[in-house]
Amino acid sequence: MLCYLNMVVDKNVAFKNSFALESRASFVVKIESKRDLLEATLLAKKEGLPLFPLGSGTNIVPKPQIEAVVAVLALRGIVKENKTVKTMAGENWDEVVAFATQNNLSGIEALSGIPGTAGAGPIQNIGAYGSEIKDSLVQLEVFDIQTEEFKVLENRDCNFSYRDSIFKQEKGKFVITEITLALSEEKPQMPDYRDVKNYFAEKENSAPNMLEIRKAILEIRKSKLPDPSVIPNCGSFFKNPFVTAEKVKKLKEEFGNVPVFQQNNLFKIPAGFLIDSLGFKGKKIGKIEIYKNNALVLTNPYGATFEDLLFAKSEIERAVFQKFGIKLEAEVNILE
Repeated sequence: MLCYLNMVVDKNVAFKNSFALESRASFVVKIESKRDLLEATLLAKKEGLPLFPLGSGTNIVPKPQIEAVVAVLALRGIVKENKTVKTMAGENWDEVVAFATQNNLSGIEALSGIPGTAGAGPIQNIGAYGSEIKDSLVQLEVFDIQTEEFKVLENRDCNFSYRDSIFKQEKGKFVITEITLALSEEKPQMPDYRDVKNYFAEKENSAPNMLEIRKAILEIRKSKLPDPSVIPNCGSFFKNPFVTAEKVKKLKEEFGNVPVFQQNNLFKIPAGFLIDSLGFKGKKIGKIEIYKNNALVLTNPYGATFEDLLFAKSEIERAVFQKFGIKLEAEVNILE
């Protein structure tokens, strides 16, 4: 441990990730203020290293040694202003959703239970049950690493798409410090998803309120996704692929009833269905185990290494491409 300007800096130490991979970084610093972020940037430039912002480490797969200054964002604070919620990047995302629902503001209740911090949400354009963070986000504050300035970006500046944004496309340019969400005081619609509809059908509730929808999402997610504190994982490992109408036709001719969801001129096929149809669910590939309740989740119950994970990833990708002619793409951020 050493001091740099006004920061405490840990040198060559391990940092947290929900897949429980052993990984160390050149430097790790805790960011509790904007001044800390500026000083971390100066340290990175002094050492000739990239600055890597980190939330709670729930969507990363790091190699054993990261040559970077890892800036762990612990910026805290959340406020309601009329029908908007402003939250600092270090706040837990699900606590932001809870705050909104407790203040009778709807729009993000379908995103309940998604692990990670508020600042990480826009990077991935997190989404679930028909909602994405881009639907509510109006603007965010970022720190421009190159110019060492704080700036405000509007939604249109973020180039949002399915599990993607400018923050993934231009890695190493910005650090998100605060986001602003525009929400509603109107009663939300029940998400048009089978699991959700079945949940409320069993309860004979055709018009659930916001708190009931949030509770349903949390319970459904718990039944499908393992707790990373119990079974190390980083949630959905692969993106759902998009294909053309021609490809859908070929798939249905060859494999019969393939689930397809149309979005504009493309068609989304659940990656979990593709993986499950190959018999991977609940199986082991080396030290990696595919979760028994969800083929889209790779888990690490046996102390796997980074190389173990890459091998399992490649085996799944190879098998899916060989059978369906579809190339899977990782949803998680792999730090190689």
